[in-house]
Amino acid sequence: MGRVAIVVAVAAALGIGGRIAFAAFTAPSGVGGNTFSTGRIFAGSWTTPAFDVRDASSGTEVDASSPLAFAGDGRTAATKAWSTSFGSSRYLDFDLNGPLPGGLAVSGATFDLTFASVAAGVASCVYLEVRTQSTDTVIGTFGSAGSPAGCVTGTSLQTVSTSIAGAVGSTDAANDLRVRVYGKSSGGVASTVDLAVVSASSPYVAFTLYPVSWTDAADGTPVATRWALAGP
Repeated sequence: MGRVAIVVAVAAALGIGGRIAFAAFTAPSGVGGNTFSTGRIFAGSWTTPAFDVRDASSGTEVDASSPLAFAGDGRTAATKAWSTSFGSSRYLDFDLNGPLPGGLAVSGATFDLTFASVAAGVASCVYLEVRTQSTDTVIGTFGSAGSPAGCVTGTSLQTVSTSIAGAVGSTDAANDLRVRVYGKSSGGVASTVDLAVVSASSPYVAFTLYPVSWTDAADGTPVATRWALAGP
């Protein structure tokens, strides 16, 4: 019994922070029968690049992470100059990674955009479309030209969080996600973007999706940039 107790304690310790199926048999008499099942097994493979990267090739470690994956790390991306009014050809597209097993429900999907104007006292406003990457189909609109999803003023980075749960209800949708951000600037100037991610939960884990590619069409002419570790 002492040995069995040790095995159970170790198994319980390993179960912390992950879903592990195990059983201990300690009854002194036989039992009629038992049924056991594992946690869900997801057949298949999923690939995603790293986004949190440290580069010490020079002998001194520096942060080489994606500029749009984490807020407050000093790594940002600058847009081209916006117009003073919204326009259908003036936007930012963020294509997100798709590392999730398919066929699961998703809840609480939220798009977080951390940005600022490049000029003091200038207001920058945005609204969103959620699209598919594969077909560029609009599956949800959040805010409008007349009622933006959010505005920030000045050069201090601020976060606009928008619930997109109405458009992202499954891992299949989350794996094929593009968020288009329409913007305008009261001063007709560029913006600084620090974060553009989607966060949500499946029945098994909370997750965050990061941009593998982003397109800057703030001035009406699209220019695409791909995260270096995402491949060609």
